[in-house]
Amino acid sequence: MTPIIERKRPTKVVQLTEAERKTLERMCNNRFNWTDGGHWMGAGTPPNCKLKERISNSISHTITFPTDSAALKWNLEWEKSIRYVGHTGTAALTTAVGLTLGGIPGIVIGTAAAITKDELQANVPYPRMARGWSYELIFDHEFKWSPHPYGQKGLTQKVITIIRDHNKKIQFQSSGFVKYSIEKLPEGLARELANVPSRKTNSIFN
Repeated sequence: MTPIIERKRPTKVVQLTEAERKTLERMCNNRFNWTDGGHWMGAGTPPNCKLKERISNSISHTITFPTDSAALKWNLEWEKSIRYVGHTGTAALTTAVGLTLGGIPGIVIGTAAAITKDELQANVPYPRMARGWSYELIFDHEFKWSPHPYGQKGLTQKVITIIRDHNKKIQFQSSGFVKYSIEKLPEGLARELANVPSRKTNSIFN
């Protein structure tokens, strides 16, 4: 299985070093540095607490099914996996981390099934794979950070699934958002995940 990769740089508004971020956070969050009216009274030059950092990317992986046996194998394994899937948000994050920070492995059926678990539980049937069809998972990430005490900090992950038939016609599509605060997801991991260059990969299921 040899993945095909297309890359483009992620969007960045401003990006600071870890030391610069920590310094800004310390200065902006210390109430003794500010008057009740919000004016700087600390030592040195007032910090730019309105500074914002935004990093975004898009990670896509498409699995194709060139034979009837490959499609049948996927359908059987999917039906077995869907009975044991775990938390959908965790599955989406784990799969995205694997595709970005851990190389380009084939997407595990169990995690792919977990991502669409909500639709299946809502009695929305998923189209079975057939010869010539494809299954695409897209992860759009946006990481935001600000030194301001009330500034936005965290990672938003949009998960999109698209199933196309042998004529490239969409047979099934779904999307959902998962938001991770800095308290729930380490800042370093969130920033690193969003900072990976955008890419599209492909693999063949057999």
